[in-house]
Amino acid sequence: MHPREDTDPRQIGGIEVLGRLGKGGMGRVYLGRTEDGDRVAVKTMHKEHADNPAAMERFSREISAMSMVCSPGVAELVAASAADADPRWLAMEYVPGLTLREHVDRSGVLDGPAATALALLLAEALAAIHGAGLLHRDLKPANVMLGPEGPKVIDFGLVAIGGAGGELTGSRTTLGTPLCMAPEQIATPATVAEPADVYGLGAVLVFASAGHYPVMRESRDALLAAVALSSVPRDVSGVPGELAPLVERMLAVDPAERPGVGEVRAELRELLAASGRIPAAARADLARATYVPGPDDPEPPAAPAPARLRRRTATADSPTGPKNAAAVRAAERLRRAYARPPAA
Repeated sequence: MHPREDTDPRQIGGIEVLGRLGKGGMGRVYLGRTEDGDRVAVKTMHKEHADNPAAMERFSREISAMSMVCSPGVAELVAASAADADPRWLAMEYVPGLTLREHVDRSGVLDGPAATALALLLAEALAAIHGAGLLHRDLKPANVMLGPEGPKVIDFGLVAIGGAGGELTGSRTTLGTPLCMAPEQIATPATVAEPADVYGLGAVLVFASAGHYPVMRESRDALLAAVALSSVPRDVSGVPGELAPLVERMLAVDPAERPGVGEVRAELRELLAASGRIPAAARADLARATYVPGPDDPEPPAAPAPARLRRRTATADSPTGPKNAAAVRAAERLRRAYARPPAA
């Protein structure tokens, strides 16, 4: 975080501004604190975009999209401005730590187990995004935060609502980050659907585990041309052996040849199970390995105590099982709620 400058607002929508987190072509991101004491990331639009209908529509779309997704792998929307506010802003869950790009640049690539855990957790996040009828379209290492509770996808600035053909602006402009962009985002952007996000995830995994991208060129124009060509091979060298076959299929030039998110999740769960791990433990292990707190951020999560075996495990149908316990608690709440004193 950088200190707040004199030209920065002290409050945005009742949220105290603590400092600057970053900026981009569309606006600036601040670290803020709500009246309840929660820290949030506040994204604002530059004033020069106030008269740009496409920019305003994109910002409104980002707010709508974030409100539609609920997943531990996606940063949560906390609050947002009214459509006629000046400036427009949104406040999202603040995720402390480094981006995936920063982590690889500073500490090197992830090993096989960590890369597999990251792959599964990001695939779970994509499944939630697609389940809400959205396309992210800009999955890249800089849009993955490695927080104390595991990775979270951020930045829905290029999101499309409604899947293929659901782009609100109806734009045929190439949108995305070329190093992680699917070929169809360049050649036929109006037809982009869920497979484009699968390709983006594959590109992110190549970077995370091998330190490079599937296609690299010296200039943007040369890169865009190479990504769109089926004759240009996707470089997966350095990706751990257990992950490489799946990642290679995710990077197929033809979207129809890529596995769906559900298939990706299933294969990754099998890889995880083969190593004797479950998703929750893999998330915790990845967080401990990658989370780097700032001066005012929470400490890394402690390693859990070894699990203790129980002599008896209740089943869902047993008298002490979770279904029965939940029913008992619900019945008790209903009894209290509907209890009435006797008539006088």
